[in-house]
Amino acid sequence: PNLSYQEIEPPYTNAGQMTNTGIDIGITSHNIQNKNFTWNTIAVFSRYKNVLDKLNSPGAILFGKSQAFAPVTLTETVPGQSVGSFYGFVTDGLYRSQSDLDKGPTPMLPVGLTGTWLGDIRYKDLNGDGAITSADQTFIGSPDPKFTYGLTNSFSFKGFDLSIFLTGVYGDKIFNYSRTETEALFSVYQNQLTTVMNRYTAKNPNGALPRYDQYNNNNLKISDRYIENGSYLRIQNVSLGYNLPTNLINKVKIASCRIYVSGQNLHTFTKYSGYDPELGAFNGNVLTRNIDYGHYPNPRSITVGANIVF
Repeated sequence: PNLSYQEIEPPYTNAGQMTNTGIDIGITSHNIQNKNFTWNTIAVFSRYKNVLDKLNSPGAILFGKSQAFAPVTLTETVPGQSVGSFYGFVTDGLYRSQSDLDKGPTPMLPVGLTGTWLGDIRYKDLNGDGAITSADQTFIGSPDPKFTYGLTNSFSFKGFDLSIFLTGVYGDKIFNYSRTETEALFSVYQNQLTTVMNRYTAKNPNGALPRYDQYNNNNLKISDRYIENGSYLRIQNVSLGYNLPTNLINKVKIASCRIYVSGQNLHTFTKYSGYDPELGAFNGNVLTRNIDYGHYPNPRSITVGANIVF
């Protein structure tokens, strides 16, 4: 007989309980109000904290996996931590001298490969057993910001009006997963960032990045090497307009006419090395927030127009 098979997906369920606490503040200020000039300010501030209280089964863990042919764990969600917290090894610089190698813990390497070399990443032996194992992994950052904020200033002077809107995020972490490929230093057949020019070599022992190594994956472990500060301040919108004098436009039977120019996403102040620190959740998955797979940045746009009322 002809048989067909269909994979059965697990059912959706309430996996546990979490608590969100925080505060939202909004302030409106009419700074200057007179016949020719006005200045108004609106400020907003939001702070919240997310904690997973419990899961349905003791010892249960929710894993956030990478989007790759061989997925690896990037986040773990366990009671006492925020949902989707980054999980991995903690780096402790590079091995730059033989004495460092002699004192360093034994690395965890694939079967048949042993030892480390000058220019390799040194990982912290968190449990003090003298070896780097999965027991040395820990929580290395949260995608949740410490707070978010926004500031709008509106000005008007006779027929002119100006609005400036700033928005920002502070204290969140980003897992820049694209760097696991573009700074891998693992294969001569992969394009790399120019940052790899400053890698460890015999002639550049103070290089910021580890050495090129195609023989083992010691330098590619999921670690805080790829965790970056996601804080930013963005000039989200600036709009400048002018209302034409009524005594001029009434001659052509126009009630009002405002011409304007506005700009969206004009500039972002950030230390993040990727295209855009505003990432969100990959595919809407709460377990994989603030993971950058080469996220396409928000576009910058300039608009020129007119509002005409007849």
